[in-house]
Amino acid sequence: MAVAKIKDLRALPRDELQRKLEAYRREMLELGDNPKKGMNLKKAMARILTLLNEMEKAPAKAAKPAGKQHPAAGAQQPTPGAGNRKR
Repeated sequence: MAVAKIKDLRALPRDELQRKLEAYRREMLELGDNPKKGMNLKKAMARILTLLNEMEKAPAKAAKPAGKQHPAAGAQQPTPGAGNRKR
C-alpha cells in the first residue's frame, strides 16, 4: 500500500482516515524483513493520528467564546540589541 502525503490525507473524511489507519496497522503486523517500509508505515500512521486529533480539537476551538485579551498580548516586544540597552 502506498503511503499518502499529508495534503492528500487532509482531503479525506474522518471515517476514511480511520480505515486507512487500520489498514496500515494490519500491514505493520504482516510486515516481513523490510525496516524501511516499517518506518514509512509508522510515519503514515502518525500523520493520520495527527489529523484525527486536529479534527477532534477543531470544533472545541471554534466553540470557545472570544474572551478579553491581555492588554499586552498585541504589544510588540523590543528587539534585543536594537538600541534598548543600558549605557
